Amino acid sequence: MKDKIKKIVNKVKKVAKKCFDFINKKNRFNTMETICLMIIAVIFGMVIGGIVMYKKGTLNLGVKNELNQFVDTYTEILNEYYKDVSGEDLLEAGINGMVSFLGDPYSVYMDKEESQEFMEQVNGKYIGIGMEIIQKDKGNIEVYDAFEDGPAYKAGIRNGDKLIKVGNKSVAELSTSEVADLVKGKEGTTVEITVSRDDKEKTYKIKRQSVDIISVTEEVISYNDKKVGYILIDIFAANTKTQFEKALKSLEKENIDSLIIDVRDNSGGYLLTVTDILSLFLEKGDVIYQLKTKEKIEKINDKTEEKRDYKIAILTNGSSASASEVLTASLMENNNAISVGTTTFGKSKVQKTQELSNGTSIKYTFQEWLTPKGKSVGGVGIKPTYEVTYKIGESENEYDSQLTKALEVITE
Repeated sequence: MKDKIKKIVNKVKKVAKKCFDFINKKNRFNTMETICLMIIAVIFGMVIGGIVMYKKGTLNLGVKNELNQFVDTYTEILNEYYKDVSGEDLLEAGINGMVSFLGDPYSVYMDKEESQEFMEQVNGKYIGIGMEIIQKDKGNIEVYDAFEDGPAYKAGIRNGDKLIKVGNKSVAELSTSEVADLVKGKEGTTVEITVSRDDKEKTYKIKRQSVDIISVTEEVISYNDKKVGYILIDIFAANTKTQFEKALKSLEKENIDSLIIDVRDNSGGYLLTVTDILSLFLEKGDVIYQLKTKEKIEKINDKTEEKRDYKIAILTNGSSASASEVLTASLMENNNAISVGTTTFGKSKVQKTQELSNGTSIKYTFQEWLTPKGKSVGGVGIKPTYEVTYKIGESENEYDSQLTKALEVITE
């Protein structure tokens, strides 16, 4: 039955989209168009009503008056409002209004551009040429980082190159965001980048490809005659676990004695990603965290054989949120890890993202996560084991105050 409902919904969506596209070209309904729209609304209401009741255990294909009211309002405004109104904009406003009504700061409506940027960030990939740029002063845009495995680097672009043109357009009067817009394009297409290096200009043809966003960096720090592994996580994207595991194994080949994980200014990301990372450290059967819904609380356990026994410290601050707090709480409660820095943000809500048919999307809260011991960090955050205010040392060889404290404690 569930599969049949899905098929019906997909068919209704296709018909509705064609109808809306046709109507929006004129921004006005005639009698037949209105009848057509109302029939679609009724069918869609029946299907949605059926889905809602099906999930509760009984199937009732009744008409949903609420949806009819929404369509009536949409129709009335589009037909009778004294100014021209975009049907697409009106629908977006309606969706945005529904999400805003929830009063949840973590439930939001995202337009096409915001949706694309968000998905690139959490998926850890984007279509481009693998190059970061900075503007040192007006009219001077340089390549800050050409990713070694990226299309730009492979084509010949190097760090420090000064950008002259993108295609035939000079970048002299442009901002970095305007230059980035020129570089963007569809996967497989090419863009010409002209740079200046050693007072010589050269143009490179670069094919736009899927580029991995690097979210993990690592190094070995020698402190108190011991080797301490250090891993910085910028975000818990879909590809972060792979990068983290590679970094961790690289550090372990250097025979590290302990590990520091830095999640300062890390606002979170995918819950599954942090789950997989935590599974590298915990005992099989350990509670990684708990998930609370309207109906129940579920314990999520580690199901892997892999674990680590060395000391772990986590660096946190007020911008360490969500998945960063899951990592911190789980390692502290399961592995007796210490945390150094300042109290975390306090975000205990879990969101789900639903992409809509026109490229926009909604992100809404559907769960709350709890620590392995069942505590909520919502609104209070996680207080560090050692509270240390951030400041940089006076000399180049001194580490920042929070990292220094973590090194001191972990090498005792």
